[in-house]
Amino acid sequence: MNNLRTNLPLVTPMQVISDHIRVIEGKWEGIYSWIAVNYILGRFNVNESSAIRSPTVGMVDVGGASLQIAVELNKSDNVHSSAVEIVNLGCRDGSDLFRYRVFVTTFLGYGVNEGLRKYEQLLGDKLLTENSTVKAYVRDSCLPTNLVKTVSRKNGSRFMRKGVGDWDACVGQLSELVVNSGTNAECQKSTCYLGQVVAPQISLSDIELYGFSECWFSTEDVFSLGGPYNFTLLAAKARDFCKLRWSTIQSRSRLKLYPKADEDRLRSQCFKSAWIAAVLHTGFSLDKSKNRFRSVFDVNGEEVQWTLGAMLYNMRYFPLRDMQRRNLLDKRRRESTTSRGSIYILLGAAACFILVVILQRCRHVNRGFLRREPSIWGYMMLSQDQLYPLQYKVPSFS
Repeated sequence: MNNLRTNLPLVTPMQVISDHIRVIEGKWEGIYSWIAVNYILGRFNVNESSAIRSPTVGMVDVGGASLQIAVELNKSDNVHSSAVEIVNLGCRDGSDLFRYRVFVTTFLGYGVNEGLRKYEQLLGDKLLTENSTVKAYVRDSCLPTNLVKTVSRKNGSRFMRKGVGDWDACVGQLSELVVNSGTNAECQKSTCYLGQVVAPQISLSDIELYGFSECWFSTEDVFSLGGPYNFTLLAAKARDFCKLRWSTIQSRSRLKLYPKADEDRLRSQCFKSAWIAAVLHTGFSLDKSKNRFRSVFDVNGEEVQWTLGAMLYNMRYFPLRDMQRRNLLDKRRRESTTSRGSIYILLGAAACFILVVILQRCRHVNRGFLRREPSIWGYMMLSQDQLYPLQYKVPSFS
């Protein structure tokens, strides 16, 4: 971490602040993913004049090692838990416009790969318990028919899983594993998610719920059922696939009947699809027939990454800072305009004053000039009798 903080500024022109480089909790990864999907869907498009906010969608992300869930709680849901986080996406801390109560938690060890490890550990323990002499193999419902896999245990022992392709039995075994792995005593009297965390009052079957990662790959790559979730259709396709002989699956793969799946996916498809079903319906109590769950790879053509949510959350104050900066610039501009206007007014007044003074001086000059030449005006104002005295009067001939 220290090396990253020291060396990253040397290879990028971007501003790098040491405090911004940190390891985040799994819970915040879930929050950031929840923010990202709702942002892309436009569920945060609300303004202060709107009385009702758009409903947000929930998010379930099943990875290899863990799974995360994040849903917005109803106002009436008074659940008090460390899994409840107040998420404010507004640029003002005192505003409730973008304040959300989100139930979010991470279940370590419940991703598909860790789930498989737990399942194989369970098979090995049962095999040793039921047999005084170690049996060579165990009949496994979660493998396609006749597929054999050798499992190495931590103590150095080995056993083989031989597939019998019974998907329903596989779901049943995994459902027991999901609910019995928890150690929370409160789950004896309350509804819990995966037998570990007390569930909120909200029903996941009633809200829009988006599933990512293995929720998509385990339904789409082999079965082409990604999108709106249909348990009946998924179960039918999974049963048909799992009971196929492994040699038949390999032949179909060579014929490009599974263009999206590699061999590793084909080997693990029975287990992974059953694990997803067990997590959704047993772990989260999702109704099999009435739900609004859908598996997705991208949303509106954009791949959902938690890093988008992290950027949006950590830049939430930027609009306020930008607005304050613009307001300050506008204020300075107005002050500058007012000051400039005052100067123009003063200059105009001074010009008028100078013009008046000049006109007055010109008037005084003209009056003085006329007083020095009275004979001219006097001459022009004489009548004919005054101009020609009587003795010089010209006789009239009329």
